[in-house]
Amino acid sequence: MNQTHQCQNPLHKDKDDVIEFFCFDQCCKEQKLLCYKCFQSDMHKDHRNKIYKLSSVNEQTKELNNLCSNLINDIKNQQIQLTNSIDELKFTLNHKFQLSFNNIQKFSFAQLESYFQGLLKFKQDQTLVQEEVLSLMQLTIQQVNETIKNLKLKQELYYQAPAEDQKKVIELQLQCTQLLNQNNLLKAQDIMNQTLRIDPNNKISLTENGKILLQKTEYFEAFHSFDRAVKIDPNYKEAINGLGDSLRGRNKFSDALKHYEKTLSLDQNNQQALIGKAHCLIKDRKFVDARKIFDNIQDKKNIEVIWGQAELLRMEGKDDAAISQYNQVLLINNEHIESLSGKGDCYRLKRQFDQAMEFLQKANKLNQKHVVTLVRIGDCLRQQQMYKEAINYYSEALSIDPQEQWASEKLVECQNLIRRRY
Repeated sequence: MNQTHQCQNPLHKDKDDVIEFFCFDQCCKEQKLLCYKCFQSDMHKDHRNKIYKLSSVNEQTKELNNLCSNLINDIKNQQIQLTNSIDELKFTLNHKFQLSFNNIQKFSFAQLESYFQGLLKFKQDQTLVQEEVLSLMQLTIQQVNETIKNLKLKQELYYQAPAEDQKKVIELQLQCTQLLNQNNLLKAQDIMNQTLRIDPNNKISLTENGKILLQKTEYFEAFHSFDRAVKIDPNYKEAINGLGDSLRGRNKFSDALKHYEKTLSLDQNNQQALIGKAHCLIKDRKFVDARKIFDNIQDKKNIEVIWGQAELLRMEGKDDAAISQYNQVLLINNEHIESLSGKGDCYRLKRQFDQAMEFLQKANKLNQKHVVTLVRIGDCLRQQQMYKEAINYYSEALSIDPQEQWASEKLVECQNLIRRRY
């Protein structure tokens, strides 16, 4: 460690009385940071074996880092298992109580009788789910939030780089911006990683890092980066919008909207938040409100606005008009993944599957982890009754985002259709 700190003991005033040791004994109530005079005193005499050189802090904390990584992996595994179980529960409820009339018409006498017997048990099943699942889930959410509250870092624990390092960080941030303007994501990511090594809690670097991850459609990682920035500055609008964009990329539109609304409560004319809100309104089928937002945005050449209008047309079922709008985006950026994917989906909805796959595969080639595109390819194959191939794409989407509800439901649907076929 290059930085030195003066000992806080009022009796140790000499220039050389700098912190050299730390106490790693959990039961010790004395000060943890020690100069050489502190070390030689009787303050920690009963646990000398737990006193270490400050220069060895990385070595001493390595085991804790590994244990923490294992704990995080355990949480992730439990999260995936819980998500899969909940998806299966939702599918079961849907299959038992929300079958379409067309499916019911195909039932045999025995199936029809069993189906209506099941409907009569809805109240009983509803109570079962509410008492055995929903109540426990609510309790778990409360316990997790309480644990987060207890674990939360104090504001003073957020490391801030010294002034001379801040100058270097600003220089690197400018380099990163130039590289992004040149669409050089890999080099920009390298530069941004350098800034975060120098100053890991710089809110601007964390936010720019999140934006790079968004462009790479790494939504989980982007959310984490924006979240760290917001923890440092709860009113940092760019990072709050970034949280919304990350959630929107994972189709969590109601959650995303909350973040855009927070930004708009700080700045009612914030363009990024307005565009994000419009996208959320589109998914909520509030087309008039979404169109009003796009119409009021002054910058009509903004690629996000043009793409948003294309999404609006697609959701309204105006596939030809949407394709034309997507083409306008692709004239500006022929590698705009969302427009290639959206255009492919329009052709899928028109049942022009060859054209659909052409554009969906172009999007997939640009980013093989773009979940929306993977799901749309799965949909395209499913509509052509290529169920095994569709399952592969739905599975790939779920391996990236285990909470992708549509992919989970359609994967199970394809599996059932295969069973019926054989």
